[in-house]
Amino acid sequence: RRQARAGQKAQLAERISQLAEEVSGLTEQKDAKSQEIKLIGTELAGMRTLWQRKLVSIDRITALEREAVRLEAEHGQLTAAIAQSKGHTSEIRLQIIQIDQDLRSEVATELREVQAKLSELVERKVSAEDQLKRIDIRSPQAGVVLQLAVHTIGGVITAGEPVMLIVPVADQLTVEARVAPQDIDQLKQGQEATLRLSAFNQRTTPELNGTVSKISADLSTDERTGAGYYTVHIVLPRTELARLKRLTLAPGMPVEVFFSTSSRTMLSYLVKPLADQIQRAFREE
Repeated sequence: RRQARAGQKAQLAERISQLAEEVSGLTEQKDAKSQEIKLIGTELAGMRTLWQRKLVSIDRITALEREAVRLEAEHGQLTAAIAQSKGHTSEIRLQIIQIDQDLRSEVATELREVQAKLSELVERKVSAEDQLKRIDIRSPQAGVVLQLAVHTIGGVITAGEPVMLIVPVADQLTVEARVAPQDIDQLKQGQEATLRLSAFNQRTTPELNGTVSKISADLSTDERTGAGYYTVHIVLPRTELARLKRLTLAPGMPVEVFFSTSSRTMLSYLVKPLADQIQRAFREE
């Protein structure tokens, strides 16, 4: 496009150069006509003097006057031709300016269209990248998958539906135990507990020592048996986990938990049920 515009401007510039040469030639002709008019004017003045003295006939004066009129007419034509050539030159210069303006206008229009298209593509790119990010489900931290809810390739996941649970590997290992309601009063935070990993060989696997970190405030119910229980969390320090050596713990493994409670005599075990009944009887009264 720029080359085509440059070609048009070059042709117009060449035309301006030709018109300039025409103006120069016409100007020279006009100057020559002016000189002829001056000479014939001098000659006509002399003839008139001679005619007044009756030395020449009137025909000589008439012929010179006719020639003077012809020269004046040609001089006027040359003046008009020069003005016309200069007018064409001005028009061509305006055409050159218009070519540049048209080019700038077209470029500005195309630039606006490109910018609008670019903005649209940027928005589509952001939307596509957002959709692409949603294709892969990423956990906020590294861990082990637990309770995977979707097992079918291409299965549909509804909004807000839990897909899986992630047990962070960087967090402190926690064991979740169920304690019967009648035993919960013997437990407290910071209490020691012994854990037996029943999934491994009991002869070669050591028992681990942990600490009660949390006791649930509400009673839960087992949906299968209907029995009530309290949830107790026991944390294991890394020093205890190191005793397992090459054994690897996985979420969901069964664990037997033994809590260290206050010591009792045989008599206290026998008397406690009776004492509890008496205490309830007094509360009922």
